Amino acid sequence: MIILGIDPGTATTGFGCIRITDTSAVTGKGLEVIEWGLIETDKELLKEERLEIIFEKILVLIQKFKPDVFVFEKVFFSNNAKTVIAVGQAQGVMLLAARKLNIFVAEYAPGTIKKMITGSGRANKKEVQEHVRRILGDKVKSDQRIKKTHFDNAADALAIAMTHAMKMAESVMDSVNSVKSAKPVKSVKTAKLSTPSRQSKLKAHV
Repeated sequence: MIILGIDPGTATTGFGCIRITDTSAVTGKGLEVIEWGLIETDKELLKEERLEIIFEKILVLIQKFKPDVFVFEKVFFSNNAKTVIAVGQAQGVMLLAARKLNIFVAEYAPGTIKKMITGSGRANKKEVQEHVRRILGDKVKSDQRIKKTHFDNAADALAIAMTHAMKMAESVMDSVNSVKSAKPVKSVKTAKLSTPSRQSKLKAHV
C-alpha cells in the first residue's frame, strides 16, 4: 500500500510518500520512503493563483505516486485566525484534487500524529523529526537546498503518512488478537422434561 502524507499550507506544503512493506508497520518498521519534498508558492502571487498552483501540483503528485490513501493533518484552532483560514483554503483544493482522482482521504489531529510517532501527544517539531529519521532511516535527511524551517513541513508530511500506516497496522493486530482471545461457544444441552407418573396424576385429582 502507498500512502501520500500532506502537511498543508499556502506558502509551503510538505509532502511525504511511503510504502507499507509488511504488517510490522505498527512499530514503524515495514515502512519504505518513496519520496518527500515541498510545494512552494510565491507570496507575491494572488491568493487564488497560489491555490491553483497547489491544486495542480497535488494532482501531479497523485498521478506520479498513485497512492491508495491521501492523508493530511486536521485544521486546528489557534490565536492566528488568518493562518487557520489560509491552511483551510489549501486543504480545500487538496481535497478537491483527491476527489477528482478518486483517492481515499484520511485525516488526523496534530496530537494523534505526535502520539503515534513519538509516544507523546505534546512532542515538539524537533522531537517529531528525530523520530521520523530514526524510524525511516538515512533516506530522510535535511536537504541543504531546503530551508531548515521548510524541512519541518516535509518531515511532518512523512509523520502524517506514517501515522496512517501505524493506525492501519494497529487495527489489524487488534482484530487478530480479538480472534485469538475469543472463546469457543459451548453447546447448550437441553434438559429432558420428565413426564409425571400415572400415580402422581391421580393424586393431583384427589
